[in-house]
Amino acid sequence: MARGCGHCALCLLGALALDAAGLALALVGAVAQPSRAGRPYGDCLVLSGALLLFLSLLCWLLWYVGNLRGVPASELPPPGPRPSLLRLAGKLSQRLSQRRPPAPGPLELCRLCASGSPGAPGERLV
Repeated sequence: MARGCGHCALCLLGALALDAAGLALALVGAVAQPSRAGRPYGDCLVLSGALLLFLSLLCWLLWYVGNLRGVPASELPPPGPRPSLLRLAGKLSQRLSQRRPPAPGPLELCRLCASGSPGAPGERLV
């Protein structure tokens, strides 16, 4: 069974079982409208069926992740110089950081506020 279904056959079987049970519970709760001693419990069956379907999604995810394989080394790009787009982004970042002076830190702002405005009297620092 593991050969035709991939690895992690237990996760696959769990997912299929939870799918079947969740679907059955949800349909019975929605269509048959069961009741016991005059009290309906169809809503409970629908919600528990939805919970089982959610748990089956986790099993499907585990089965999928267990079947992932790495990329063969023959398909990987050869190591070498960086692509031109990365070089362009690096140059642009370097130019932008050289043009703009660094923002004043909190201590410098406190000193400026305490000493008054560096410009003309009455001028704002914004």
